[in-house]
Amino acid sequence: MEIVRRMYEAFHGGNAEGALAYFDEECVADHSRRLGGGVGHGREGLQRIIPEWVGTFEEFREEIEEIRDLGRFVYVVATQRGRGKGSGAEVENHYALLYELQGGQITWMAPFPDPDAALEAAGLSESDS
Repeated sequence: MEIVRRMYEAFHGGNAEGALAYFDEECVADHSRRLGGGVGHGREGLQRIIPEWVGTFEEFREEIEEIRDLGRFVYVVATQRGRGKGSGAEVENHYALLYELQGGQITWMAPFPDPDAALEAAGLSESDS
C-alpha cells in the first residue's frame, strides 16, 4: 500500500517522473474497462495514456478517498473533478483502481468504472471487504 500511496503523492505533487519510477519498466496498464479502452505496456504506455486523459481537462484534480490492501491487489477509490477543454463543462468521475505489485514496483494497474466492479474483479464484494 505504501508504494501506491507514494506514487500518488508524487503524481499529485506534479512529479510525473517520480510517479513513473514506482512502476516496473514492463508494467501493464489495462484501461479496457475505462478511459475509452486500451492497454498500455511499459512506462512508455503510461506516458501515453495518462496525458491523453488528463489533457482533455482545462482544470483537473483527483481526490484519493481510500487505499486498501486486498492481499493480491491494492484497491484505490478516487474521484476526479475537472473542467473540459473547449467545452468548459464540469466533470466529476468516481471510480476505482486495482494495482498489483512485485519486487516493490507496480507491475499491473486497471481502473474500473466504480468501486463494486473493482472489488468484483479482485474476487470480492463490498460485503466481503
